[in-house]
Amino acid sequence: MNGLSQWARSHKPQAAAIAVAIVVAIVVAIAVASGAFATSEQQPEQQESRTVDVTLSVTADHGWDENSTPAIAHIEGNDVDFYHAVTPDADGNKGTSTVELAEGDYTVSFVSPVNSDGSAFDIYDTGAPVDITVDADAKTAPAVNCPMAQIPADKVTDDMLADIVDKTKDAIEKGDETLKGDAGTGILDKLDGNVAKNPNASDKTKQEATDADKDVDVNDKPAQTTPSAKNDGNKADSNAGSQSSNNSSSNAGNSGSTSSKPSQSSQPSKPAHTHTWVNHTATRQIWVSNWVDVPDYGTQQVQTGTRFVFSEDGYVTTSYNDATAHAVALIKQGYVGNYRTEPVYENQTVQTGSHKEDHGTWQTETYVDYVYCSSCGARQ
Repeated sequence: MNGLSQWARSHKPQAAAIAVAIVVAIVVAIAVASGAFATSEQQPEQQESRTVDVTLSVTADHGWDENSTPAIAHIEGNDVDFYHAVTPDADGNKGTSTVELAEGDYTVSFVSPVNSDGSAFDIYDTGAPVDITVDADAKTAPAVNCPMAQIPADKVTDDMLADIVDKTKDAIEKGDETLKGDAGTGILDKLDGNVAKNPNASDKTKQEATDADKDVDVNDKPAQTTPSAKNDGNKADSNAGSQSSNNSSSNAGNSGSTSSKPSQSSQPSKPAHTHTWVNHTATRQIWVSNWVDVPDYGTQQVQTGTRFVFSEDGYVTTSYNDATAHAVALIKQGYVGNYRTEPVYENQTVQTGSHKEDHGTWQTETYVDYVYCSSCGARQ
């Protein structure tokens, strides 16, 4: 500008004014092209997402204690998909926890625990997945109740155990802080030991439970439990620099070109749900026949011997040898030695025939009454 001032003093006022105006116009044009005087668009205020503490209550009829794996809630909806562990309290068979959820619609389902004796729980007959709406203006916060009915260890099938192992691994992978770190390690240790106790667990399923800690990273960061903030203004800010740069380069070659729109960030669509079908078993009493031959008995007179009666002296014996000796003795005494014989009978119980009888028993039979999806609870 010093040079410009000197030049102006050395020229006529009109010429100097014209030259100064030209220089100022050039400077303004450059500033406009570079965006120095561009008015920033009013950024929309980011609306803070309101959250509500949702209570998860799990109750078991029997067998759920500190040695069991937790009941794991699967929470889907409002741009989140994560798992949360609910552990039993000190007295066992009941556990309560809370999760902070942003306003919106959700589906909550549960993964069955495995107890220290290898037993598990029937959840979907008693605590099917539920849909909830979280509204910060509601008078009461939503609560999800999940009652569980114990399935004895010998009634838990290998397919059921394999499904629980897979679902528990998924839960650790996409779990919040209740399924990460030391908590996640403890859950996988219990899963390994408890599955091994089940008499129906195959070697493959036992190995899957043992290797679970190798398949998932318990030290990975916890899953996102609330939606990411959606602020288009921030996006505009982040694109402003590149926008200006692009505009400058394009305008350099073509002054009539317009600026391109900010690129829209595309979010991956949620994958379609794939059902994982699991057999649901029930028990019933059935009669198992066992036909046998049963003998029939009756009372009859049966000859058991012979009685020898001597008429000459009245001697009686049932021994043939004794009767012969007595006859000889009578003859030596001058008697004839004759005797008569009489049959000897007695009443005895004897088999008179047989008949058929069903000596069957009532037995407990396990059967598949329906199949259900272990993830969403749908039935077939």
